[in-house]
Amino acid sequence: MKKFALFVILATALALIVIACAPPPAPTAVPPTAAPAQPTAAAQPTAAPAKPTEAPKPTEAPKPTEAPKPTEPPAPAGPKVLRIGRGTYPDVLDPQKSSYGIEIEVLKLNYEGLLALDNKGNIGPGAADKFEKSTDGTKMTFHLRDGLKRSDGTAMTAKDYEYSLKREVDPCVPGKQYTSIMYDVKGAQELDDYGNELGNDCSKVDQKKLDDLWAAFGVKALDDSNLEVTFKQPTGFWEYIAYTWVTYPTDKRAVDKDPDTWWTKAENHVGNGPFKIQSLEEGKKAVFVPNENYWRGKAKLDRIELIYNTDNAVIYEAYKNGELDINANIAAEQVPAIDADAVLKAQFVRYPAAISIAILYNNAKKPFDDKNVRAAFSAGLDREGWIRDVSKGNGGPYTRWIPPGVPGAQPDKPGVPAYDPAQAVKTLVDNGYAAADSTAEKPKVDCAKLGDLKMTYGASPIQHARYQFLAGNFVRIFGCPITLDPVDATVATALTKDIKTMPQFTRGGWIQDYPHPQNWLSVYWVCGAFSKRYGYCNPKLDEQLKEADTTLNFEEAVKKYQAAEEILIGDVPAAFMNYAENNYLVAPWVIGPKDYPSSSDAEWAGEWGPVWTYDIDLTKVPASYPKQ
Repeated sequence: MKKFALFVILATALALIVIACAPPPAPTAVPPTAAPAQPTAAAQPTAAPAKPTEAPKPTEAPKPTEAPKPTEPPAPAGPKVLRIGRGTYPDVLDPQKSSYGIEIEVLKLNYEGLLALDNKGNIGPGAADKFEKSTDGTKMTFHLRDGLKRSDGTAMTAKDYEYSLKREVDPCVPGKQYTSIMYDVKGAQELDDYGNELGNDCSKVDQKKLDDLWAAFGVKALDDSNLEVTFKQPTGFWEYIAYTWVTYPTDKRAVDKDPDTWWTKAENHVGNGPFKIQSLEEGKKAVFVPNENYWRGKAKLDRIELIYNTDNAVIYEAYKNGELDINANIAAEQVPAIDADAVLKAQFVRYPAAISIAILYNNAKKPFDDKNVRAAFSAGLDREGWIRDVSKGNGGPYTRWIPPGVPGAQPDKPGVPAYDPAQAVKTLVDNGYAAADSTAEKPKVDCAKLGDLKMTYGASPIQHARYQFLAGNFVRIFGCPITLDPVDATVATALTKDIKTMPQFTRGGWIQDYPHPQNWLSVYWVCGAFSKRYGYCNPKLDEQLKEADTTLNFEEAVKKYQAAEEILIGDVPAAFMNYAENNYLVAPWVIGPKDYPSSSDAEWAGEWGPVWTYDIDLTKVPASYPKQ
């Protein structure tokens, strides 16, 4: 979210508090009356009163005593634990190297950027409590709040953020994925280009050249409290960048000790977010506890557990058994069963998502290095059949990139070639892929000319069924065999991060980082950005996006982004396929997540809301809820 997207359990009992009752007070002893020492003398007659005695006033009847109010039962004791069922375990948990939603969801619980983004897409204070923009749009200054600390109590300064932003463009740091998001900063692209030239191997660095590049870089800590960012051109959207994970303050102490794998150990994530990582169990679980030094105060939850299993059926059963509080790994294929169950249907949360899904081609690998083949497979993709038969009505077919609801979206305009089997075959036959016996009446594709076709994906029963649909769709139309290549889900994530390992074609997509068309186009498709994973680069698109990025008037900028999307669609770098929806199950004892839905919630319900306010109603939890 961000988040480039590819598409166990605890069972314990609730602890009850023991209330000690104080014993009633002992009765007060009454002393015995002493016997008289001698007989009492007879009383003398009483003299008559001088005047009649007034009759005594009647005593008021006592007011009835109110019945005591019943004592409120004590709140159940025990920890407040939010257990979330997830799918694929993260491939990397380094703020300057992570790029998938499954990675970023972990990081943003543990860290906080310069600014923050709420569930409605509004920018607010984060580590910086205020910022200023120059009138010409070429500079921003961030003022860090007083008393800012890491989770271990270490004081933070602007230099912590300077370090992270430098690390994001450092030519000597390999494996960075989001560096293109920094290209508007003065000197950032030059540093990244030099890193690409070196292969991020600084054993062969020209030190003077590197020193000169750093001197020109536009990020400077002016003092302990103020960070200045200078852009190479007017920029009107950088407050969104300032909230993202590239600004998260990675702990230099941990990185210096173990530059490549520091992030694999929970204790190295000394962050500044609402929670801190308590433990990481690879492939199984990530556990978080409150950061008591968080500037907003201590979170209400005692613990968050992300519990991983790529088999949606396992997560589904665990949720039904009360072993999870949120099911965030629902397959669209499971929705009909949820709708048919009155209890689950009442707990089902469904709302729009800013997610676009596509068949992603390796544009540098045959046969998808040929635009005609890319267009043909786009025309051979039955999007409506996918929505009807596979995703069961979740989302909708879509041939464009920017999804409905996002600024700049044009859902009513045509995009890449839509489903047309006859046109799909004709496109191949007319462009060098005709079989020897192909005729105008019976066009036929020569599969040998296309070469071997293989779809790689993360292995799970649900994913296998999905890829059988996709492969079967293409085989039926073109008559050419396709090999299905399931691999470990975390491995599949890693493969798509590098053009050297990028599959021939696979299903994937993009999850909105922030509600701006720049995030959908410039961050993803410019040369050297995420597009390099797929071997795509069009300088004409880059020029159009540069013009849009430097237009400070938002309405005018949107028109230029829309023109850029037309260039992208003309290249067919991917078969844009569908937009998606958010589907989650949330238990009735969970307080908060359902109240803060966001179109960016690609990982779990309420992911982008005020997580530090989320709570558990312990009076409603089942017996399987954790005791400790």
